[in-house]
Amino acid sequence: MIGASRNIMETRKSVEFGNVTRIGLIAGEGLLPRYVAKNARIQGIEVVPFIVGKDNPKLRDLCKHKGHRIVPGLVRRTLDLITQERITHLVFAGKVDKWVLLKDPRIDDIAVEAIRQYARLNDDAVMLWIIEQLEQRGIQVLPQADFLRELFLPEKILTERQPTEADLRDARYGFEMAKEMGRLDIGQSIVVHSGMILAVEAIEGTDECLKRAGKLSGKKGGVVIKVAKPDQDQRFDIPTVGLRTLKTMRKAGLHMLVTEANQTLYLEPEEMETYANRHNMIILSTQDPRHDR
Repeated sequence: MIGASRNIMETRKSVEFGNVTRIGLIAGEGLLPRYVAKNARIQGIEVVPFIVGKDNPKLRDLCKHKGHRIVPGLVRRTLDLITQERITHLVFAGKVDKWVLLKDPRIDDIAVEAIRQYARLNDDAVMLWIIEQLEQRGIQVLPQADFLRELFLPEKILTERQPTEADLRDARYGFEMAKEMGRLDIGQSIVVHSGMILAVEAIEGTDECLKRAGKLSGKKGGVVIKVAKPDQDQRFDIPTVGLRTLKTMRKAGLHMLVTEANQTLYLEPEEMETYANRHNMIILSTQDPRHDR
């Protein structure tokens, strides 16, 4: 699937990125960093990876650069490395759990000052603060969406199984609640079953949210709704689903996935469709199910 983006990306090279020939890639977990790196290199853009958490040899090989391992709390070291690499444009991609800060609590003076400034360390506040630090040093953060356009899906039902009216009622309710949770910057995913909210995603991440919902429902079904935040910043935290999402749902006994059309990244849409059909699941990409009455 990564290689299929070549023609799409080449046609947009001169339009979107101008004279950008080198970018830094702050790479979290998952496949997204590899999609960004692949599409950037297709356009002739050199990619220097800055890897958060576990090492990622496949990403380093793809970038053809040994890159750097970084610790989220050691902000000054990361900024120095970016400067040393002569990076003027940067992209964020991949999941960076705030659990990393708890597992590796090393923080420097810049991070301490940020903690003092912000009473709430929610995702948007943290990311906007990081972007501000970068911009003060002349580093522009590019929208990750610009490297991932082919992963957005329009409105459609991807699967053979169609949603029932009961499914759509849960989807409408969940969509509304998920948007509100996004507005509060708590999480992007919510699980609804028979008109009841089973679980809301917070710091634990989507997978753990789904597992918790499955336990509460007795693995007897449930609708998973994942949406963009109102006024979603395209530079970070775009909602993303993939085959792993469906596998976790199936283990939890959840039968339907609802995503926001043209706002959600599908890492493996063909594989997801095949898997969902094989296991009698439903995937709905919709602008807003509240309007599908």
